[in-house]
Amino acid sequence: MSRLLVTNKSFELLEPYEGKLSRTVLRGESSRKGADLLDIDQYLNEAHSFGLQSVRAHFNVLAWSDDVQELRHIRNDVGSQLALMECRPRHNTVDAATLYWAGMPGNAGDFPAEESFYTFIEPAVCFFTEETNYKSSSSPFGIKLCDRVSGRPLHLDISDEPMKKGIITNRNKFVLGGSGSGKSFFMNHLVRQYWEQGTHVVLVDTGNSYQGLCELIRRKTKGEDGVYFTYTEEHPISFNPFYTDDYYFDVEKKDSIKTLLLTLWKTEDDKITKTESGELGSAVNAYIERIRADRNIVPCFDSFYEYLRDDYRRELEEREIRVSREDFNIDNMLITLRQYYKGGRYDFLLNSRANIDLLSKRFVVFEVDSIKGAPVKAA
Repeated sequence: MSRLLVTNKSFELLEPYEGKLSRTVLRGESSRKGADLLDIDQYLNEAHSFGLQSVRAHFNVLAWSDDVQELRHIRNDVGSQLALMECRPRHNTVDAATLYWAGMPGNAGDFPAEESFYTFIEPAVCFFTEETNYKSSSSPFGIKLCDRVSGRPLHLDISDEPMKKGIITNRNKFVLGGSGSGKSFFMNHLVRQYWEQGTHVVLVDTGNSYQGLCELIRRKTKGEDGVYFTYTEEHPISFNPFYTDDYYFDVEKKDSIKTLLLTLWKTEDDKITKTESGELGSAVNAYIERIRADRNIVPCFDSFYEYLRDDYRRELEEREIRVSREDFNIDNMLITLRQYYKGGRYDFLLNSRANIDLLSKRFVVFEVDSIKGAPVKAA
């Protein structure tokens, strides 16, 4: 697209119109050329009344193709888009080569004056495409990146601001690039700045890409933050979903525990009923109330399993309104979860004695490269 504005002194551009208007009025030709006179008069009035700069302007869109049929389609597409702007397009077939030559930098002097029209600077720049240098976002949240031209640091929000403007409908991100192109480097840069602004970051990684950053955060916080879970046969990944520093469990925490247990109980193909979800949620809530009342109970999966096996199952059988096995098969669930109870294959997984309250940590990394092929461990 070529854009050209001729900005002589405004009075020099207006003089021909003022002279034409005066001659036409003196000769009495106003009735024959009334429409032209009204346009000229309005143009001159606006220029003088508002102090507008008169310019000669020209805009063109240059399109080409080796295929004649494709060129017709391009011409129709460009014309229809211009028409949507309420602009009447004119297909130039006479001096296209001249316009192409004049559109090159330094060749504006060869531009044919008859291809321009008179207007003011304000409406003329409306046809300019939006080209500018990179600007910092006004959002208080974001990341620092560098202007590729000047190297100047810029503040950019790629999450909240685009959502508010309706540019995106969610905050999901997808980083694509070849090997060695900087995907992990960029993500380390992003999550570090997110963490520094108070964001909670939980990463599931393969390849130890975030080990260095996690260690940096751990040292920076003197061990208060930066938790790195990795799997080895000697030191398998383990955590305790029932542990908190202050015995406080909000609704989100309770739901996350329930979802974890459902994931371990059911396969991807199994349907979870409302009764199963509701009963398991009730069991989690009742267990939490028990450990709050009796601080001698060690909060962990083992004690939860024992509560589920002994107390909650007995309470189900004693209910006035019975829960059928078809609606909630607690025995099946106990058998399936038995492998995570003490003595089972994965009794280490949910019974960590490290007593780390993950909800109070803002940077947690799970390195799963060693277990990504094992469905039960990876779940």
